[in-house]
Amino acid sequence: MIDYVQISGVLDEAACGALCAEIREASGRPAGLLGRPDQKPVWPEVRRTRRAEVSPATEARVNLLLAEQKVTLERHFGLPLDCAERPQFLHYQEGDFFVPHQDGNTPLIYDESRFRRISAVIFLNRQSDESEGYAGGSLVLHGPYSGPHLRVAMPALPGSLIAFRSETTHEVTPVTRNERFTIVSWYRGA
Repeated sequence: MIDYVQISGVLDEAACGALCAEIREASGRPAGLLGRPDQKPVWPEVRRTRRAEVSPATEARVNLLLAEQKVTLERHFGLPLDCAERPQFLHYQEGDFFVPHQDGNTPLIYDESRFRRISAVIFLNRQSDESEGYAGGSLVLHGPYSGPHLRVAMPALPGSLIAFRSETTHEVTPVTRNERFTIVSWYRGA
């Protein structure tokens, strides 16, 4: 099966709303692959989303929030973890997506991602069939060695954090309505 954990309520509704507004208004550029702000964007056939440059105070608050989750994640995954990488504040608009991929800890790739052990996604707004949420844009985790049929869409509850092993294949399906806001980061091994 797929090893993941959902932690509800890491952010309240007001904080989620404020973050969505800041991300929407912030300057930004197409998101790259390794989380570095100086990295070139990837091909638009692979990943299409905007990485927002939020205020240093916002980034510091999110770093603290990620640090507070570390013990829970170490306990769940049975791994000693170091600090989280610099978070990405992502703004997906209609048509934006990220093809199936892995974030790191894979033996065939020898770059900075090899140190990543746990990937974390914080949802800031609701995915819904109703008009107030966004449609599409599902975070889908793929099962290991199970063939193409084991895929699990994660619940996009505002203020919740989903964490999974960085070698887990996953994707973001295309957003089909409105905007999707998330924060992503990666915990390195200790």
